[in-house]
Amino acid sequence: MDTYRTTIYVIVINLITICFSAQGWANNKLEKPQQYSNDSTSLSTSDKPSNDYLWLKNQRLKSQTYEALEFIANSSHHGLNPNDYHYDLLLQLDPTVSETNAQRFEQLLTDGLLKLIHDITVGRLDPAVVDPKWSIPRAPFDAADFLHFALQGNYFKACLDALIPTSNQYQHIKAAATRYQDYVNRGDWPRVPKSPILHPGDFHQNIPLIRKRLAFENNKLASIAPSQSSHYDEDLQQAVKHFQRRYSLEADGIIGPATHRAMNVSAAERLQQIKINLERIRWLPGDLGERYIIVNLANYRLTAIDNNQTKLDMRVIVGKKKRPTPSFASKITHVVANPHWYVPNKLARLDLLPKQQANPNYFEHYNFRVFNNKNGKRTEVDPDSIDWQSINKQHFPYSLVQDPGKNNALGRLKFITPNPWSIYLHDTPAKSLFDKTNRNFSSGCIRVEDPLALANFSLAENNKHQALLDIISNNQSYSTKLEQPLSVYTVYSTVWCNGDELIFSPDSYKRDQKMGKYL
Repeated sequence: MDTYRTTIYVIVINLITICFSAQGWANNKLEKPQQYSNDSTSLSTSDKPSNDYLWLKNQRLKSQTYEALEFIANSSHHGLNPNDYHYDLLLQLDPTVSETNAQRFEQLLTDGLLKLIHDITVGRLDPAVVDPKWSIPRAPFDAADFLHFALQGNYFKACLDALIPTSNQYQHIKAAATRYQDYVNRGDWPRVPKSPILHPGDFHQNIPLIRKRLAFENNKLASIAPSQSSHYDEDLQQAVKHFQRRYSLEADGIIGPATHRAMNVSAAERLQQIKINLERIRWLPGDLGERYIIVNLANYRLTAIDNNQTKLDMRVIVGKKKRPTPSFASKITHVVANPHWYVPNKLARLDLLPKQQANPNYFEHYNFRVFNNKNGKRTEVDPDSIDWQSINKQHFPYSLVQDPGKNNALGRLKFITPNPWSIYLHDTPAKSLFDKTNRNFSSGCIRVEDPLALANFSLAENNKHQALLDIISNNQSYSTKLEQPLSVYTVYSTVWCNGDELIFSPDSYKRDQKMGKYL
């Protein structure tokens, strides 16, 4: 994914500088007028004379006022409701009628615009409340300061437009919001009645309805003359596979229960899903950096970006539903070849102890060493000397370390990303799990499909490839520090763009479900 937006203040300062230069103000140090503060009511006080309003001159609208109203009206394109910013009230209020109306118009427009400036820049909702698993900090932003500076010159509209995220992800998903609102306005797509499992070549009375349902989102199918045939033909098979890919289902062309359920999710529900994910994009920092990695936990993919170009796109495995991977920002600081796995106590107790109890040779076979911790001293002990059947999950007085090798749970490469949850990216010996459609199998860490490619990208040196292979082949653990730490963002986006194609992912962590209640 490319950078979500250029840093707001840099754009604004550049625009304001142009504005000041045009008016001979560039070299003047401006002081913030008293009427501007973080309190929106103080930006439009009720005791001003009519020629001293922000938005009115002789009780008539200024040109900047029309631009502010247009900006509020267009908030609907961003999954926001213009009436949350007093739009209908402002249209109904005629400031030319009386001083009271003028003062009320002034207060409503200032309050609404300040709220929208904040919401479009850093998000309407507080992630800490609506999505507690989101731990990527939002950049500080003062809407009143921004509005004060934006109003100083002749570039007010340009300043407002500079607030809108410019990333391809945001722009594509914003366009989708308009399309899906149109589907809702058209009365939604048809629901498909319960059907048996349908295979290509089958005949069934629901086939024409399925074709009509898919044509809503598939321009190619919509361009074909409507067919009332009950035959599941090749054109429909390709359309079904396309639908399955877009909705993160196994693209087998078979219309089974999962595909049927996805078809019957309403356009209004999909629109809500789009709005939720537009909000999440607005939470992200304005500048993600020139080189970074973004992991989408919802659709199980990792993307590596260099100067707005996608360099890597691979599958990942993330935390189980009961041990979800959180959204956080960190940096890859080290790449470790042939890592040891220092097993967290919880995993040792809950996951590995039962395996050793079922198979007395499990620890030995998978190269786990057992350590006893007494008086602050760690001593290795022979696993055969321990009566594992007498150990329970509530009390596990040992620590486990898995040595490097083909069976190591971290595989051959580990990527250190300091964070409060001790989550990191790593290789895995269980390669077959990447072929699964839903890939939430880990205990929280992120397993990557092509760790060598990720290592080469992280180290940013073309001559590292063979060196890494040589290090891996000697089976010795080796850590390399990155000269320039690489930013990593783990996000949760159930609506995502792959090129020009909109992808919907299941809400496996139920984070959309919680957030939707607040929208």
